[in-house]
Amino acid sequence: MLTDDLLTQLCFKGEGTDLDYKAERYLFSGASDEDKGEILKDILAMANAHRDGTAYILLGFRENSPHPADVVGLPTDGAIDDSRIQQFVNEKLESKLTFRYEERIYEGQHIAVISIPKQARPFYLKKDYGKLLKDKVYIRRGSSTDVASPREIAMMGVANSARPLANVDLEWRQDDNEPLAATFALAFYSGAADLPDYSTDKKVRDALGLQSAYIETHEDNRDFWRQAAEHVILTSRLVAVRIKVTNHSDFPLSGTKLEVQALDINARALELDFVSELPKMPAARWNIFHRQMDHMRAMPRIESSMSQVELDNREGSPLFRIRLGNLLPGESIIVDEDLAILPRNAGAYALKARLLANELNPPLTFEHAFEVEGDDAVLDVNRLKGLLFNTRQRSKGD
Repeated sequence: MLTDDLLTQLCFKGEGTDLDYKAERYLFSGASDEDKGEILKDILAMANAHRDGTAYILLGFRENSPHPADVVGLPTDGAIDDSRIQQFVNEKLESKLTFRYEERIYEGQHIAVISIPKQARPFYLKKDYGKLLKDKVYIRRGSSTDVASPREIAMMGVANSARPLANVDLEWRQDDNEPLAATFALAFYSGAADLPDYSTDKKVRDALGLQSAYIETHEDNRDFWRQAAEHVILTSRLVAVRIKVTNHSDFPLSGTKLEVQALDINARALELDFVSELPKMPAARWNIFHRQMDHMRAMPRIESSMSQVELDNREGSPLFRIRLGNLLPGESIIVDEDLAILPRNAGAYALKARLLANELNPPLTFEHAFEVEGDDAVLDVNRLKGLLFNTRQRSKGD
């Protein structure tokens, strides 16, 4: 998912080998082969163009040189799914092309973006499609599309051999190591302001029908309801993420670092934390002899220079910075902390990662889009009791 800042920067650029504006959405669903061939041709031309970074096709924009491009927007009807375009394009090519199609809101308008990272070229069709011919290498020159010359195609091969492309896989996983889901059912609670102190009835031991005193070894945790509410409020809106990175390249990656953030559909950053740092379920009663040991709150996290993962809040947008070190060819590493993503309401979100290494220029990017469903509710003591009772019953039955 592109940030609003990057889209704004792109609007100040003119069309070229890495940028194209389209005022309207491509014809796709139910369109003829010739009409659908337009999106195929433009993606191929951008993918084959000589450039240094990612290329973009911005739909719902009109060039207005020398001023920034106008955001004219697209109709909400006719939105295209990324998976359908991925299948449509790649089933027609000799080699797999990596790109992304996304529709979103920008400056109050519905727009779409096609992002095409720099990768080994050339790309061409296995057979004719519409007006496009197989074995022809379509290329973007300036702001127009043409067929590449034999010399241009040869230079693509030279560029590929001179700078081998890294092949790195990033797996988004859940805390059970299954692939990260695309939809989550969560609950969004706000704590009631009047949660009471917790207390239990005092019991008096009467062994032989005689009133006898005994030593009370436990005492009530007066803050139990409030601490339990804090635990439930956070864990009910938690998306736990585990990350595995594998270097499939033929060469090692050195000084590897990973930056991870979570954004909503308007590119606003989500609250982040470590799963291990979220409040634990408190004890209702304390052993008075071991009260400090039984306290629910863990020691504050102590960051050291050797920590693999750091949560950076210094610029106002939470960001995980993860040091992976050196990755040998074929080596995998699982990040040693599970990441806590904490949406505040239902909606569409995306995890976005940037992998940096001495051998990567530009850095590699990875994304995982997901939807969150769920309702808002006030967490009063009656609802809290119900949640805790149901949780304990399920645990006993497992």
